Amino acid sequence: MVKGKTLELWEDGYLPEEIQGKPLKKLVRIGSRHSPEEAVELVFYLKCAGDVVEVASRLARDETTGGWVGRGHPTALFKKSMADLDRVYVYGKDEGIIVMRTPVSNMSGQDPLYQMMMLAVGGPVLEFVYYSAVAFLDFRLPGKLRKKFPGPAFGLEGVRKLVGSERPWPILGTIVKPCAGLTAREVAQKCYLAARGGCQFIKDDEKMLGPDYCEARKKIRLVAQALRKAYEETGNRCLYAPHLVARADRLLDTARRYLEWGATALMLNVILGHNVEVLKILRECREITVPLYAHSGGRSGLSTGPRRIDDTVWVKLVRLCGGDFFQHGVFGVEDVHVASRKENLLNHLVRVMREKVPGIRDTIPVAAGGLNLDRLELNLFRHCEKQYGYGVALLAGSHLLNDPDGPENGARRFSALIQNIIKRKAGAGRRPE
Repeated sequence: MVKGKTLELWEDGYLPEEIQGKPLKKLVRIGSRHSPEEAVELVFYLKCAGDVVEVASRLARDETTGGWVGRGHPTALFKKSMADLDRVYVYGKDEGIIVMRTPVSNMSGQDPLYQMMMLAVGGPVLEFVYYSAVAFLDFRLPGKLRKKFPGPAFGLEGVRKLVGSERPWPILGTIVKPCAGLTAREVAQKCYLAARGGCQFIKDDEKMLGPDYCEARKKIRLVAQALRKAYEETGNRCLYAPHLVARADRLLDTARRYLEWGATALMLNVILGHNVEVLKILRECREITVPLYAHSGGRSGLSTGPRRIDDTVWVKLVRLCGGDFFQHGVFGVEDVHVASRKENLLNHLVRVMREKVPGIRDTIPVAAGGLNLDRLELNLFRHCEKQYGYGVALLAGSHLLNDPDGPENGARRFSALIQNIIKRKAGAGRRPE
């Protein structure tokens, strides 16, 4: 696990922000008494005033059983139920990356997602004051728990089939703008023109919440009619993901109505609006037979700072719970989203969405948030590899819809540039690697 004094916890060489530029001093192998097949492995960064190995051992105890309470000595069951350390990557006496295992025997036989998150961060791990900084970096599930997650229903190849595209082509799309102040007919007209120009996927902006002047039923029906018309005129298939705005207990009924009205995909926020468990419920419903766009708004508020949950965790949860699309950021953009400033992170999140996981399809990386024509080539090639081709959904919102010649021409410009870039590279002998 340690080679040339570097961290090799992630095969792609990912380095969490807390340890970037710092040398790995040593690896302390402790050896968990819990086997990987019977435990959830949790990875944390920890900074403290004392010895990081000692503090990490206390954290493992406090996050599962806590100290023994009652008379007599701790029982054998109590000891067996306590999480423990497997290894610690030491970057200094007071900081390191710790790998602990918490036994699945503490969990009931019900759905594992809620219980896994309770074991990981549902208790006081992000609140304790006997360390100064902590980050939940990653987790690994045993096979028997992983099998209880549905994963995406479509993935990249499934969505390509829906829109009539083939590898190596990316998915071109847009996001309805402005995000408020449009009537249902205005939304439908923008979608119609974008689809005529070649867009294959359109989603609502997250601020589109179904107000009276743009009521959901009317909007979805009009957009569905507009996209059918664009298909009849051009042969271009385009999916539409309206924003699923509903209370959690009404979500499935609302999703069914959206599909009846003509939605061909669905979008919902899975970080702060709802959560990934709601995404899992949607994906496991047999009546929901369309791609799911897991919106990422709010994630940087949770994944940055001295006590945080890394984006790796959110992306892995989205994929396990069934998200077909997830926006990670845009390569080459420094002035829009926090995550886009971290190229190391963007590369890693693409890998997390694609790495081989038995029984789980891939999630499509979404490049959105400042994507324009100048950044198109960079984002095509940063998502390019042999198995997936140009495996990315390129969603250009304002830069496409606000084209001087209108949304149709905006879409045509993006589509033409994508084709020229790919054909030029193919002609030069450069194909997806």
